[in-house]
Amino acid sequence: MNGYTHMVIGGLCGGLPIALSIAERKLGFNIGGHLVYPFIGALPAIIGALGPDIDMPNSKAGKRLRSFLKAAMTLSGIGVLLLSIYIGVTGARFFDVLIPCAIFFGLSCCTTLFITMAKHRRETHSGLVLLILFMPNLYMLRFAQKGLFTGVLLSLWAGFCLGWLSHLLADTFNKKGVPWLYPFSKKYFRLAGFVTGTEGERLFRNFCIVLFVVIYAAIILIRIL
Repeated sequence: MNGYTHMVIGGLCGGLPIALSIAERKLGFNIGGHLVYPFIGALPAIIGALGPDIDMPNSKAGKRLRSFLKAAMTLSGIGVLLLSIYIGVTGARFFDVLIPCAIFFGLSCCTTLFITMAKHRRETHSGLVLLILFMPNLYMLRFAQKGLFTGVLLSLWAGFCLGWLSHLLADTFNKKGVPWLYPFSKKYFRLAGFVTGTEGERLFRNFCIVLFVVIYAAIILIRIL
């Protein structure tokens, strides 16, 4: 699937928790004592939907995502440095902020190294990589101090991971398929044979839009009724 299709489907997936929050009339959901805000995760879901194609350095998605990754690595690195200096000088206990920043910095560095070695639609399209991407959320849910900062981080990264998942699901309907079990298996799984850039892909994208709109309506109406 092309970048536009992935952005649309990623945005649609990001809209699911928003529809649920509208139905429940809540700004955020309490998960493990942390507030997660669906509206904050909507844009990261669109960005995350382009994520697996970061293994294509010459594509528009690849270039933009590498720039985004570079910015994330720079900002989180600066945050870790400044917080470390502040904690060292003042003795303040801001480890609940420092540790998530350090995690994001380390993840950004590892991802940068990883994508330089990855081949298209192989490592970045693996279910194992998706599972690894979810790990920071699991860590924050279990160990991070409850508060607005952690809630925002959870919302941003959860949205990004949801978008990444949507990419793999969409590509499963592509002719080539997705190596969900790589590196344990090199088999590519597919549910259909849509070819990127064809009328079939456009029909698949439009079908997804209609399907998600129906799901949104159902979520809201069921709650109202």
